[in-house]
This record gives sequence, C-alpha cells and structure tokens, in this order.
Amino acid sequence: MAQSKKIKKSETYRAGRLLLSVGALTVLLVGIYVLAVNALPLAAQTGQQNGLLGQSQTHTGEVLQHSLDISLAAKGQYPSSPFRVVRELGIDGGIKRQIISFQVPVDGLSEFAMLEEPAAAPPAKGFPAIILCHGYVNPDKYRTTVAYLEDMDFYAKKGFVVVKPDFRGQGLSSDSGQANSAYYSMAYNIDVMSLISSLKLTKGIDKNNLNLWGHSMGAYIALRAAVMSKDIKNTILLSEPGGSIRDIYLSYVPPSDENNLPALKTRSDVFSKYGTPAENPGFWQKASPSTYLSNMVSQVQINVGSDDTIVPPQLSADLDSALSAAHKTHQYYVYDGADHGLAQPRALIWARSLKDLEPNAS
Repeated sequence: MAQSKKIKKSETYRAGRLLLSVGALTVLLVGIYVLAVNALPLAAQTGQQNGLLGQSQTHTGEVLQHSLDISLAAKGQYPSSPFRVVRELGIDGGIKRQIISFQVPVDGLSEFAMLEEPAAAPPAKGFPAIILCHGYVNPDKYRTTVAYLEDMDFYAKKGFVVVKPDFRGQGLSSDSGQANSAYYSMAYNIDVMSLISSLKLTKGIDKNNLNLWGHSMGAYIALRAAVMSKDIKNTILLSEPGGSIRDIYLSYVPPSDENNLPALKTRSDVFSKYGTPAENPGFWQKASPSTYLSNMVSQVQINVGSDDTIVPPQLSADLDSALSAAHKTHQYYVYDGADHGLAQPRALIWARSLKDLEPNAS
C-alpha cells in the first residue's frame, strides 16, 4: 500500500532592492542604451541583456524566446490564435474528444494536440483547463491518441478541458520542427507557452483557471512553464527531474536526450557555447526553474516513486526543499515501492491533485 509524505508551505516572502544610479551622466548613458536596444527588432537584439539575475548574453540572431536564461525567455511574447478543431473523434462516456491545431508563430509552426472535454455545455466562465505535458517517447513511436488517455479521461469527467500537445517533431506535429532537448533547448516550452496563449483566446475556456500537468520530461517542461507564466494556477508533477539543470547534469543523462540524436546534438552544441553546468554554474543557474520559484504564481504538487530507476527520486526531494526555501505553497508525496511510471498509485495521485484543482474550478 502506498505510503506518502506531505509537506505544505504557505506564504510568499518577497524582498527587493532599489539600486540608485550615481551621477547624471550614468543615467543618461543607460537611458540611451535602453532606447537603442528597444528600437531594434527582437531577433536583432544581441549583446548584454538585463535578466533577473543580472547580465546574461544572448547570441547574434537569437530571440528572447530561445534564450536558455529563463529570466530573458519569460520576457518574450508568445502570440497564438484560438485553437482550431481538425478532427472530431466522437463522444463516449460523457467525454467529447477532438484533434485540434494551434499556432506557434515564434517559430512559424502549426502544431497539433488531442483534446478531451465534457460533452455538456460549458459553464458561464468556461471550463477550467489542464495542459497535459507528456513524457518522453521515442519520437518515431509516439502516437497522439494513445498515451495518457486514462489521465485525460479522469480529468475530463471531472469537468476539465484537457489538452495534450504533440510537441514539435512528434505525433501529428512530426512535420512541424524537430524533436529537441527538453532541458537544453526552449523549443518545447515555446510550444507550451504558445498553447497557453491559444487557450486564453478560445471560447468555452476559463482563462483564469489554466493548469499544468506533466510526467517525467513533461513535468520539467511544465515546471519551467509555470515559472515563466503568471497564468498558471496549479502545476501537478509526476516523476519530475527537479528544478536545477546542474543537478540534472550531475545525476544522469535524460533518455529524451540520450536516445534522440537531434536532442543529443543540441546538448553538445549548447555545451560548446556555454560550457557544461559543472563548468559554468552561474549561467546554468539562470537556466534552472528552481532559481525563480519565489516569483511563481502557481501552486505545485510533486509525486514521485521511491523505486524510480529512470529519474533519481532525490531530484524531486531537492525540488521540495527548494520550494520550501522559497516559501511556496506546495505538496510533496513519495510513494513507497512505486516506479517511474507511477501506475500503481495513479488513482491516489488523481484524487490528491483534485484537492488543489477543484477549489479553483468554475
């Protein structure tokens, strides 16, 4: 029988400093620089840019949205349009299923997702929504209408719109971009941030009740999106690889990188550009979600199996500690004897997640 540990922390403490400039000349020069940078097209902005942790370098031709420095990426715009229904999959058990498409204008892509929602008419505010970020499956074998269906069914029956995006290069999105690293590229997070924008523009969705749910690789993508977006109410994480890129790097090579040649190449190229997380911890701190937890709006729930042999469970424990240190409301559950898939305690995870999700439901 699954045993669990629960830790909750509430209250957010924020501290800030007001940095006063010295001398009118300094103020004038800085003002001229800022005006000059803002006058450039976003893709042409290069050199030093101010992030939450100070100066971080962007490279020639690199847009903010592609920066691994999360403080810069969070400043980028992720426009989209209302999602479009591509194919009706029918109604069964009170659930309507569809294939939808959404736009990712940052990279000029049109991507796809599976959507489930209650067959009944939406409430006045619209249905609360969950973006379900799938874990790693070999991109050549990933199928849109197969993985995580039980999870989608459960939440749809509880009154949520559940959208499971096919990240670029996978499933129905296989012709849109290429499958990339979830950890050393912002590609999948650009997909998720664009989908958040799309949901906010779509009728029948409660724009004030958007949530994230992720497993394994998808859990890391969800956590990074939660620290980038102020629109996320709750983030449910299963078998999450933690919030520190340096810790991930020192602990293991994610299968999503090791078994995927484009992602492995991205990892190599990024290390050549910035150095490894062990060699350049200052930069990789800026690329780590755990650095920004104190600014995050979303509540977080962590679920991890004690016998996970894919992702070290210690990484979830470290994220729990980081959330506690940031005084963030969260829950941390360890399931004794459960493995990476968390199949055995799944019903308990669903029930526990609803305690966070349902109080905010319309």
